[in-house]
Amino acid sequence: MMNSFIPNEIAVAPNPLALTPNLKLTTIPIDAYTCFELWIPANILLLPEEAMLLKGDRSRLEEICARLTWLVGARFVGNESQTPPVLIYDWREVQSQIRTLSEDFNAIGVTYLPQAISPDAEDDISPSWTLRPPSWNISLLSLKPVSSGFGLEILPFSLSISLGESVTRREKGAAILID
Repeated sequence: MMNSFIPNEIAVAPNPLALTPNLKLTTIPIDAYTCFELWIPANILLLPEEAMLLKGDRSRLEEICARLTWLVGARFVGNESQTPPVLIYDWREVQSQIRTLSEDFNAIGVTYLPQAISPDAEDDISPSWTLRPPSWNISLLSLKPVSSGFGLEILPFSLSISLGESVTRREKGAAILID
């Protein structure tokens, strides 16, 4: 039986043999006790070794994304062909839709967005606030050979895995009353 939703053997990013000036090791939280590591490009141009590191780490990151997708569900963002975006719980379905879009990717980037409460600037008369739940944004990266190594291209759509829906509330009057 496993002790963590993300097993330790896939939570740790591979350790490169050389310095990676264009990559940054990042830790992504899952919950208070679970996290995983990944290399994030800090530049759109990568050395060949850096591109190989990202390409080689794709299957490990897909396994983590598959676990999150199975548990919470994922939505395509920036893909206008799906309106409204539906939750997908099977990573194979995600892969199938990416193939349908004729997009090829070599690497994955993940960004964690913590819970946030922010004002909406739509209306000064009746201000409103939005609570955004914690979420993970999965970017699909395409690495293309260029003269000095590899160029990084982020596909025009991504996946969002969120712990719920955003909630917006409008204030009724000049102040929020608290009993």
